[in-house]
Amino acid sequence: MPSVMIVDDEPEIIDLTREILGDEGYTVIGAESGEECLKKLKEEPVDLVLMDFFMPGMDGRTVIEKIRETPDLKDAKIAFFTSATFRKRGMEIMKELNIVDYITKSFDMDDFISRIKKITGK
Repeated sequence: MPSVMIVDDEPEIIDLTREILGDEGYTVIGAESGEECLKKLKEEPVDLVLMDFFMPGMDGRTVIEKIRETPDLKDAKIAFFTSATFRKRGMEIMKELNIVDYITKSFDMDDFISRIKKITGK
């Protein structure tokens, strides 16, 4: 069963995403902070990490940099899942961090599911 980690400081977003992807056969692991994400990833690798960009404490970029510095996690598939609008510099950062997709939180459910399936190959 494919697994996805949702990293977001808003529990409602995690719950909504868990429900949507759970209905599609995914195991969904939630993390409400960057620290929690890093701890859980070391215990249980996933097929995809959906990362919020703006979070208190450690922001999404910092979390991803730490993932990329960790030998066992450096090749993890990560997509931004955020309300942020990325312009040119944001897109450059995505490339630097090897981000596979950029999904906005106000999403079309069918498009969201399709993109997740494409990324995970499931």
